[in-house]
Amino acid sequence: MIVTPFQLARRAQFYYQLAQMTEAGLSLVQALRTVRNQTHVPSLRRGLDAVAIRIGEGDTFGTALARAADWLPPFDIALMAAGEKSGRLPSCFKKLASYYEERAKILRRTLWSLAYPVFLMHLAVLIFPVTALTGLVLQGTVGSFILKKALLLAPFYIGVGVVAYLAQGTRGELVRASLDRVLDLVPVVGGARRCMALSRLTMALEALINAGTDMIQSWSLAAAASGSSIVHSAVRQFPRQLEQGRTPAELVGESRVFPPEFAQQYYSAELSGKIDETLLRLHLYYEEQANSKTRLAVVILGGLVFGAVILAVAWQIVSFWMGYFDQVGQAIGG
Repeated sequence: MIVTPFQLARRAQFYYQLAQMTEAGLSLVQALRTVRNQTHVPSLRRGLDAVAIRIGEGDTFGTALARAADWLPPFDIALMAAGEKSGRLPSCFKKLASYYEERAKILRRTLWSLAYPVFLMHLAVLIFPVTALTGLVLQGTVGSFILKKALLLAPFYIGVGVVAYLAQGTRGELVRASLDRVLDLVPVVGGARRCMALSRLTMALEALINAGTDMIQSWSLAAAASGSSIVHSAVRQFPRQLEQGRTPAELVGESRVFPPEFAQQYYSAELSGKIDETLLRLHLYYEEQANSKTRLAVVILGGLVFGAVILAVAWQIVSFWMGYFDQVGQAIGG
């Protein structure tokens, strides 16, 4: 499913409301019905009604979510179910609210950062070649101008649309895996994506472990929440080996997906019993690294697009003067 910053922020607000009401002493059913009455999203209203009905019939919150909340990611369901068992449901609501609020900020910042390079690209397409622009101004060939520009931009929008469509739902697993592998090879961009995946992984893992989720399920769900098919694929091998008595630190150390510093800190945390503190520290570290690399990637992309525009302008100027001197030479020779 393709999500927008607005949808992520709305999900964060949903969890903030549940956290505030349950902390204030309202029962879970009362909190769900209150949020249901306040929301104007039909799908959310139907989902909350179904969960509330299940709870009223005697199901636990976790069971009701598993049976009726197909509109929620597995990560959310597992964290809330664990929070219910451990008696830390309001805290889990806050964790989820912070998680989605952070994702909304990251996505919003990324889109804003990409706005300038995309604007430059469209500006260059509209201006060049200059002959089409002069034809529009001097001869009023509006239809021809629009058609030419649409043909230039069509492959870009068709490509983005096809990738976005294929990346939705389960049919997008192969596409996302292929994109991850290709983008990871791009300098700076690949590093930013890897750091962002590790940042999400550590945040989700810390929340799940603190909520009381068992280690095997925590790793599986946190890997899915990382947003990286490469991390998810690597961690998919963990459950069977963990059931055989191996530790997560051993598996992390053997995997090429996790950087050496990540493996070393996780190993130390396992020995000292300070996994939650270490995961929070790793989350902040990789989040900062991801933000730094993302800003650098956007600057480089903007510079490349700007440089291409400058080269196009220079070529148009050179072409104009070459044509001009050629005409002068022909006139003199004639």
